[in-house]
Amino acid sequence: IILIAFFTLSINMFNMAQLRIYLCDLTHETVILVSDTIPLNLGYVASYAKKIHGKSIEISLFKYPNTAIDAIKKNPPDVLGLSNYSWNSLLSERIANIAKLINPNVVTIQGGPNFPNETELQLKFLKERPNTDFHIMFEGEASFATLLDQVLKFRGNKRELFNAPVDGCVFIHPDKEKALVKGSKPPRIKFLDDIPSPYLNGMLDSFFDGRLSPFIETNRGCPFKCSFCHTGDNYYQKIHMFSLERIKAELEYIAAHASRQKNTILHIADVNFGMFPRDRQICEI
Repeated sequence: IILIAFFTLSINMFNMAQLRIYLCDLTHETVILVSDTIPLNLGYVASYAKKIHGKSIEISLFKYPNTAIDAIKKNPPDVLGLSNYSWNSLLSERIANIAKLINPNVVTIQGGPNFPNETELQLKFLKERPNTDFHIMFEGEASFATLLDQVLKFRGNKRELFNAPVDGCVFIHPDKEKALVKGSKPPRIKFLDDIPSPYLNGMLDSFFDGRLSPFIETNRGCPFKCSFCHTGDNYYQKIHMFSLERIKAELEYIAAHASRQKNTILHIADVNFGMFPRDRQICEI
């Protein structure tokens, strides 16, 4: 009876332990930083995930490869999320490889615009990145939170993760190399203020380090269908906006932190900044 009680307690303690998540928007560091912006993308994904999953998860954000590698070696994550852009896709795959060598059970995820639309090319892309378990399509916040639902549900039994499609995600079934599994397209987040601000909650404070420039987004989507652009997809046709109140609060927060640095460039992530009348108000702010 004592052994059974101890075993049950051990299982409960395992289930209660926070899921350790590392999110990386990595940049090559040579003469200059290839990507020199504060990782706003990670902040959105992390803030939304914390809103949904609360104390069941803990999240750390990384921009510099060596810092990420040191953390992975010292305290291996349960989940490793990596951004996928043309300038860091292979770097992300390399970090995923390092993480799997240290902890083969880590769940590795890439997400970003450097991903094909056609099924055949998606399969090829993932086959060339064997250390990436899942790729998230389109907007990442809700899909990442949904995937975490499954990771938490099947914690300790990773194989179960691949037995059913996950909305917003694409993956190759580990037991069926030619089987590409694709979840349904997730609905977009219409009210962008539903994503807690990673500036205002302090998640991005450590990245005001004098090397990285602040990044803001005031709206998402584009009415145009340019074939060369990620947001030319029909999925992004409608424009969704952050509130002016939130934008003002973020800009004031950024200004207070950035003023301590010698040089600061503000990057704006909007596809068509200046197209809407309110953009003049944002400029005035």
